[in-house]
Order: sequence, then C-alpha cells, then structure tokens
Amino acid sequence: MIHRHLFILGFVCSVTSASLVQMRIVTETANYGYFANSVDVENPNKLVPSVSPANFSGPKLFHRLVGKCYNLTEDRYRYSFCPLQNFTQYEISARWNAYQGILGVWSHWHIENNTFAAMVLKNGDQCGDIDRSVKVSLMCGPSETLLNVTEPTRCQYSALFSTRYVCHKDALLVYPRLNFELQKEWDHLLTEFHYGDITKKGYEVGLQKIFHKAGLAETITTKLPEATTTAASLMEGDTFTDLQTCNKEYKNLQDEIAKLSVELEAMKLMVDLNKIQNRTNKPHRLTSHQ
Repeated sequence: MIHRHLFILGFVCSVTSASLVQMRIVTETANYGYFANSVDVENPNKLVPSVSPANFSGPKLFHRLVGKCYNLTEDRYRYSFCPLQNFTQYEISARWNAYQGILGVWSHWHIENNTFAAMVLKNGDQCGDIDRSVKVSLMCGPSETLLNVTEPTRCQYSALFSTRYVCHKDALLVYPRLNFELQKEWDHLLTEFHYGDITKKGYEVGLQKIFHKAGLAETITTKLPEATTTAASLMEGDTFTDLQTCNKEYKNLQDEIAKLSVELEAMKLMVDLNKIQNRTNKPHRLTSHQ
C-alpha cells in the first residue's frame, strides 16, 4: 500500500512538472499601451497628461459639462470624452500592450464663420514624431452623447458630440461672448474692412488677435509682413493686410526699380567704354607682300 501511494504521488508530480511552461517577462519600455508615458506606474488605470487643460472658455452653458465624461465603444476601442478637459482611448484587447492613453487635452476653440465650430484637444500621447490630437465638432441633440470617433489621418482624430446646449440659434455665436472692449475692437475692425482700409486678410488676422485676447483661440505664431518688404520677399508670397501698407510697398518697389535701372545703365556704359578701349589699344598687324 505504501509503495502504491508513492507511485501515485510520483506520477502526479511528474505530470505537474511536465505542464510548467516558461513565461517571457517583458521589461523593455514602450511608448504605447500600459507602458506609455501617460500611465501612472503605481496606478496603471490612472492616465497622466503631459500638460494641464487650458482655462474654461466659450458659451457659459458649457460650464455644466465640466467634470462629466461621455463614453463610446466602437469595434475594439472605448473612448471617453470629458468636455473642456481631455479625451482618452482604451483598446479592448487581451494583448499585453493594448493601448490605453490620452488622445488630447483641452486647448482652444476652432472658430468658423465667427461661431464656435469645434473643441480642439492637443498634446496627447506621442505618436511617432507627432502628438495625438482630437477635434470635437458639435451638433444639436436631446442629450449629451459622444456619437462617433474617426481617424482621418494618422493619430489625428475627429469626433462628433451632440448636446442640447447648442440647439439655440445663437448658442455658438462668438461675438456675444466677448467683453465690451473686445466687441468695440471687433466693430472698429469691421468698419475698417467695410470702407476698404484693410484687406480681407487683414480683417481675418485682426479677428484672430481678438479671439486670442479672449482666450478662445490658439496662440498666433505667424508673422505679418513687415513694412520694408523687398521685391525678393514679395516673390515668396508675402501679402498686404491694409491699404496703407500696400501703398508704402508700392513706393518702395518703384524706388528699387529706379535704382536698378540706374545701375543697369551704368553697367552698359562701362561695357561700351571697355569695348572702345580694347579697340584703341589693339596693336596693328603688319602684312608682308610677296
């Protein structure tokens, strides 16, 4: 009986040893999945953005959306949109490196035709040599719902969000949300454009400055053409923003053309003098008669 128990014990041990499989431990750092920079190592379910969200801006009713998040599951991804805060994505997969990260952090408004057209969330997780970002378009709906998410270009996402807070015809107008001083500045800018004192390009640049002052738009990085634009820089595509600048540049070009004409005439005169001098100094060849 004792030998029989020993045999059974030995058989069980041998079967157990045969079922052991060596497990590969992944230790290298990755810039995606649960090992992404946006994940808190001590708490893998907590995502850490690289920047803080921008200050609240836009229609006051949108204050009611702050602190709330709206989820959508499509195919093998679950998205979570927290208006004026952040946008995250979770890959529903059993893979060890299933993606879990931040697609964007609240940055500014995208304004079209002087209306709030979309929320822009930038500075998401790194994706190659760029950062992920999301543009969330708005539409009227009976409740707050994240309707869809697409990826038109690599790591640049588009989403559609419905909310009852945009159903009023004036809900997304920018002008009423500006303070009195910025409204006056807009009125003055529009008057200048109406009377032709500034071009359409100048009007648009002026509007962007107003939106930036109001904290609605992204920081302006493009520079306006300087008053001393040369002919060479004009060939590169510089534009004028008002009539006064255009007149100055036209006069500068006239002066430059006149200067070049004088230099060209002087060069022609030098060439003619050199030809005469060469003929004068040329030695006479003697010919012998046979």
